[in-house]
Amino acid sequence: MGKLVIQKVNGLVSIQDKGRFGARKFGIPQSGVMDLNAMNKANVMVGNSPDFPVIEYVLYGFSLRAVENSKLGFAGAHSDLFLNGSLIDQRIVSLKAGDQLKVGAPSRGNYGYMSVSGKIAAKYDFNSYSTYPLAKLGGLNGQYLKVNDILLSKDLKISIKQDVVPPVQKDTIRIMKGPEWNLLREHPKLKSFRISSDSNRMAITFIGEPIAHDRKEMKSSAVIPGIIQLPPNGIPTILMKDCQTTGGYPRIAKVLDEDLGKVAQRQPGASIEFQLVDNDYNTK
Repeated sequence: MGKLVIQKVNGLVSIQDKGRFGARKFGIPQSGVMDLNAMNKANVMVGNSPDFPVIEYVLYGFSLRAVENSKLGFAGAHSDLFLNGSLIDQRIVSLKAGDQLKVGAPSRGNYGYMSVSGKIAAKYDFNSYSTYPLAKLGGLNGQYLKVNDILLSKDLKISIKQDVVPPVQKDTIRIMKGPEWNLLREHPKLKSFRISSDSNRMAITFIGEPIAHDRKEMKSSAVIPGIIQLPPNGIPTILMKDCQTTGGYPRIAKVLDEDLGKVAQRQPGASIEFQLVDNDYNTK
């Protein structure tokens, strides 16, 4: 067993896994980590199965104290780590009982991930441990982590499968045509958009020139993470892990699942360019 106590929280810190699937018919979002590759990597660092729940933190850091010996792994956006007050240059950290660890605010990205050797204990709702506060699902009592929360982990004998998603090296974000693609008058790749500071776990919003399109009244239709909606103002929005289950704007495209984590890690003000591919991932 491992035992950690949260001492300080400055931003949104939560327990997440791959997300919950099959519950959208009840109006429940998928949730789950914003960067799947980073989650997998953090877990493998400490010998966990890649799909074990992890701690996701965004914007700011947090601090914790080890009540029992624990092994932690860090991936995703880089954060400075301070062990008992001293800066350390390592991504795999072994803590002894009584040690204190400060996790700095993420840099060179938005979402950081901390794995704990063994499986973190959390609520299991609709086949997922992911925290979704609006419905109080998953995590610790369905809420973001707070001061004095206790993280427990139990060592498990597992067979590790190295299924880490290969990172995408290109700067562009790959997309496939969506159901309402034919409403566009110009190709999205002709435009460059900057990420807005209003972006969050529900959606990535942009600042830029509108995409010309034929407006059309639509009934609400099913949406999933990665769908690119086009509101009447012509500025696209990428739906993310806590997005709604239906939407009334044209679904012009979908970001490839493999690129969705890269979108999540782009900081406000960063530019994004879209690259259209077919279902076989060939460039168009």
